[in-house]
Amino acid sequence: MPKARPPERAQGDRVAIVTGAAKGLGHAVTLELAPRTAGLLLVDLDDQALSTLGEKLTAEGHRILTHVADVTAEGSAAEIVALADEQLGGADVLVNNAGIVQYDGFLDTSREFLRRLLEVDVESVYFMTQAFAASLVNRGLGGAVVNLGTGHALTGVGGTSAYAAAKGAIHALGRSLAVELAPAGIRVNTLALGTTMTERVRTELAPELLAQRFEQIPLGRGATPEEAARAIAYLIDAEYATGTELVLDGGFTVFGDH
Repeated sequence: MPKARPPERAQGDRVAIVTGAAKGLGHAVTLELAPRTAGLLLVDLDDQALSTLGEKLTAEGHRILTHVADVTAEGSAAEIVALADEQLGGADVLVNNAGIVQYDGFLDTSREFLRRLLEVDVESVYFMTQAFAASLVNRGLGGAVVNLGTGHALTGVGGTSAYAAAKGAIHALGRSLAVELAPAGIRVNTLALGTTMTERVRTELAPELLAQRFEQIPLGRGATPEEAARAIAYLIDAEYATGTELVLDGGFTVFGDH
């Protein structure tokens, strides 16, 4: 008989950590998960936006803890997980949403920027997941990790070499950890997102560039943050899913005219 894996909490009893929670996709994920969970630890660098979100959800009756932190700082991951352990009874869901993107071409990418991008988009995910998994193992509990990937790591797209490389590492990490952590009852899945219409995308990408992107998407538009958040919630709830790379990009990666 195979050894029994540690159980996961029931859906309404779960406690989740969301990094990069204050704005954009993280904000949408937080709103999606708040009524589904018994508690949330929201992590972000933006103190004001984080406080506003936390106060709103607390007033609505949700159990919310906010923590201002740089997820790349030494010891930050262990501190975040310990906070959830001490004040929320321990987390069993981790959404590694914090990240930065690239708009510069390959020839214009500096060593400094590349290092920072890898630090945020890869290293923080690695060590957040490590600290989270260690806590679950110590508590004899299963859980779920959702990492944010991209269709740019699955197909060739010019102008995103550093970002694609970083997110390619996240896809590879997710596959590896899905196998390694399965005996501990920890599932690891990756959401490969295409263009998502956060406020940042709407303000930082020129309208003509967005129009060009939409021409390469069979569905002709970007995802809403709420659509992406629902996909993340699905991966959290799908207890037979691990090592999954769910593509949510309106058909971008299967469209040949990039």
